[in-house]
Amino acid sequence: MHICIVGGIFDKPAAYRNRHSLSPETVLAEGLRQRGWKVTCSGHAAPLPPEEFDLLHVHHFGRAALRLAATPRRPPFVLTTHDPFAMNRLPVGWKRRLTDRFVLHKAAAVVALSNAERDFLVHRRGLSSGQLAVIPNGINTEVFQRISEAPASHDLLFVGQLQEFKGLDYLLRALPAVRAVHGDVKLRVVYQTGALFDDYRTLAGQLGLNGCVNFAGAKSADALAYLYSTAALVVSPSLGECLSTVVLEAMCCGAAVIATDVGGIREQLDAETGIIVPPRDSGALAFAINSLLADAGLRQRLGKAACRKAHAHFHVRLMIDRHVRLYEELLGTHARAA
Repeated sequence: MHICIVGGIFDKPAAYRNRHSLSPETVLAEGLRQRGWKVTCSGHAAPLPPEEFDLLHVHHFGRAALRLAATPRRPPFVLTTHDPFAMNRLPVGWKRRLTDRFVLHKAAAVVALSNAERDFLVHRRGLSSGQLAVIPNGINTEVFQRISEAPASHDLLFVGQLQEFKGLDYLLRALPAVRAVHGDVKLRVVYQTGALFDDYRTLAGQLGLNGCVNFAGAKSADALAYLYSTAALVVSPSLGECLSTVVLEAMCCGAAVIATDVGGIREQLDAETGIIVPPRDSGALAFAINSLLADAGLRQRLGKAACRKAHAHFHVRLMIDRHVRLYEELLGTHARAA
């Protein structure tokens, strides 16, 4: 069987793809190849003759998803939206508002990354439960693992795009209250997309944080694993997630995590594995950070429990297994219908 994996990352230059080699699309494609499947990877902008494939799996809303939805005779296609915006009531562009329901209903199956996303797609987008498969992203635990014990420091780590929905401004506004209690606190900001870099750097200056915030730019997966392992806390102040890959990576590395209550976060963290706070609440972030910085033993217990949970429920092997089962079911149904 010949599968086509479509994703925006495959539209990027080779240097970019090499830096981001562990995206969900690339991890899935490599896992399928290791199972003996014939896999072709394609970008949304590339010419895509669907008749060459037995099944296509499109990641993210984009041109390829819309073209396939509008093609009357084609193999089945699967859609994974990776979309944190609509389900968390964040602004969505007009093109998406016009087309997303049409694309969703034309897909043979839609992969939801969490039960929360599945419920949104059923109740707000009108999909049937039979069209949906819940398959969380899987993490490569050979890369994301505990590298070393965290030093006795108060270093915080933020990993994410410098875009509004990732909520970095709420974390920056929490830091003055944290510094009032823990004067040696430092925040390292790791990011791939720096759209609001100038805005956040200006905000840090206005808040008197220039000495304690390090905008560190992009890091390789190996470097990220080291940073997760050695940070006192990993903080995800996001305003919207389907299922946070950053939180999963941090969990695999045994980090203590504070995350906002959005999307599928409660399926990742619980009282034994992390701290969940309301979104858009710098005061709650500051209180949680201060509490955990004051209790090294609790941080260690949370990190160990989070690591066990991530390995048990979010291993990359499980993600590949679930996709293979989904594809086999769809291919069998399509063959019988033909």
